Amino acid sequence: QVCVRTPIIMANQALFGYTEVPPTAPPLVQATLVGTQGAQLVRQVSARTPQQSVEQIRAGLVELGVPCGLAQMLADEDSKIGLRMYLLDNSGSTAASDGNLVEAGPGGTYSFRGATRWDEICALAMDHAKWNLVTGIPCEFMLLNCTARDQQSPMTEGRDFVHIDRSTGVSDGDQIAGLKRMLDANGPRGVTPITARVQEIHQRIKQEFQDLTRQGQFVFLNLCTDGMPTSPMSGQSSPKDQADMCEALRHLCTDLPVQLVIRLCTDDDATVAYYNKVDEDMELPLDILDDMRGEAKEIAAAGNGWFSYTPLLHRIREAGTMCKLLDLLDERQLNPVEVKKLVQLLCDSPKPLPNDNAQFVKELRDVIGKSRQVFDARAGRMQNFVDLNGVKRALGVGGCSVM
Repeated sequence: QVCVRTPIIMANQALFGYTEVPPTAPPLVQATLVGTQGAQLVRQVSARTPQQSVEQIRAGLVELGVPCGLAQMLADEDSKIGLRMYLLDNSGSTAASDGNLVEAGPGGTYSFRGATRWDEICALAMDHAKWNLVTGIPCEFMLLNCTARDQQSPMTEGRDFVHIDRSTGVSDGDQIAGLKRMLDANGPRGVTPITARVQEIHQRIKQEFQDLTRQGQFVFLNLCTDGMPTSPMSGQSSPKDQADMCEALRHLCTDLPVQLVIRLCTDDDATVAYYNKVDEDMELPLDILDDMRGEAKEIAAAGNGWFSYTPLLHRIREAGTMCKLLDLLDERQLNPVEVKKLVQLLCDSPKPLPNDNAQFVKELRDVIGKSRQVFDARAGRMQNFVDLNGVKRALGVGGCSVM
């Protein structure tokens, strides 16, 4: 069955408080659905030229309120992403109540409240399902443990995973409801067999390796977890379990066109230290993220607290991006060239800012004055998308040097 993906501007914008916009352009892509193991990973690009696709996607994102720079970046990446996969850890430890939820409020504000780790993971899954429906990129949500599945049985759609794709013709609401049913039916239970699931994902992607390569597409895998890996039969993470997971991730990323995001849903020091070591020791396309508020604090601690860390920016990083600049935000202080590039990404103005540092700051002052305020997770309030004085310090402009 061949299904046609509609333009990005036709996403169910009501999920984000926008009015549905009538179709104004031909379909973007086609996707073929196969079997019970989920939809085909490769998105087949239609007869429209790539430039037409990029322009329409960018315009649709801007209409949804995405800053011009980020909208262009996402539009450029669109055709390179075959699928986003989310492996959701629902092991017994996710019942712990040190999770964090972000709730939207009036006027673009957000608030934070405590919850279980599983609540945090479920909220992330629902948010990203809606976001991927808006952007038109197919995605899958896979459970680490399913109450109705034994270790030897194959994965079944609807029970063990849910595929979300606007091109299927199923309404956005029905697809979101299907994901919620799976999450509601599978609360915290069992151990943390991450390695076994990663190996299943490896076999799945391997079947379509040649098609992905031919289309120049990647698969993004987001591992949402609160703990270190275990075997399917044990609740204790041994050195062998940890080494096996590292090896499975290494094979996945070196053998196949896969990029990784590990989204930690825990404050446990040992777990955080383990995954940070994985990031340091393994030369893989990998980004490790905390929750939005925690990530905002890490970014500021790295010397990059001069911009507002918004829910949109955090969602983009959680979903996975090929923009390496966004990976660096919590790793080190950005240099002046990188600072200007990030400002341009976050800027509402489509006009490029000057390269000269002094002129850059001068024109940025005008852009800030005309731009809407955004919610900053670290400050917990609405404010300018960048702090002008902070940018000046980062660029060494006006007697300020890079700290």
